[in-house]
Amino acid sequence: MGRLDGKVAIITGAASGIGAATMRRFAAEGAAVVCADINDDAGAQMVTAVQAAGGVAAYHHTDVSSLADLQAAVAFTVDRFGGLDIIHNNAVWSGGGFVADIDPEIWERSLRVMLTGVFYGMKAAIPAMLTRGGGSIINTSSIEAFVAEMMAAPYNTAKAGMINLSRTVAVEYGRKNIRSNCICPGVVETPLFEMLVQMTPKSRAEIAAAHALGRLIKPEEIANVALFLASDESSAITGTAIIVDGGLISNSPISGFPPFGG
Repeated sequence: MGRLDGKVAIITGAASGIGAATMRRFAAEGAAVVCADINDDAGAQMVTAVQAAGGVAAYHHTDVSSLADLQAAVAFTVDRFGGLDIIHNNAVWSGGGFVADIDPEIWERSLRVMLTGVFYGMKAAIPAMLTRGGGSIINTSSIEAFVAEMMAAPYNTAKAGMINLSRTVAVEYGRKNIRSNCICPGVVETPLFEMLVQMTPKSRAEIAAAHALGRLIKPEEIANVALFLASDESSAITGTAIIVDGGLISNSPISGFPPFGG
């Protein structure tokens, strides 16, 4: 038996990266999974790949900055698969720059996707979960919820706000058997990282070496944590933020000693 047998999940931003890895993992463990994304071609390809591997999946075009879109995705999921047990709010879009230089429209769009979009996802999903007697909400935050990164104020702000929003939902709905948690990845090998590394002064090897493990994180490693939070194995875990960063933010440069044992 799979760890998610009989469960139904929605994953936003599931056409690539962490979302795609999580979709494959959930389906392999028995869940029926809806890929909610704006990239129709990539989303349809993901569904085809999951189905070819024996999984149950469907695609629904979803712009997470629209409450109506997320409500429609939930309605589609309930109609197609009979209910909703899990939502993984994972979609991402962010601009950046020095704070005084950021275009307000870029700021607004970044927060609308990464923070308001999470609120919309939970607002749409919670009523459906209540009819099932509970559920698991998983939100993709970041280690940048805890540390500052230059030229990334919209991203940092959204990811930090997401954690307290998740805690609030945990407090409000815990007695209704709905759990709410965040995953806070470090540097994951996704298309977003490939874009980032083209703009940073550090090389891929230098970024990898900054991790205690000496390497970047694979999307499948984040998917494993999402699976744990989606499953009944994490039944006592809610209102928390799990850091999955390969030890990236564990080291302090203050002492001057060689990091990670040299």
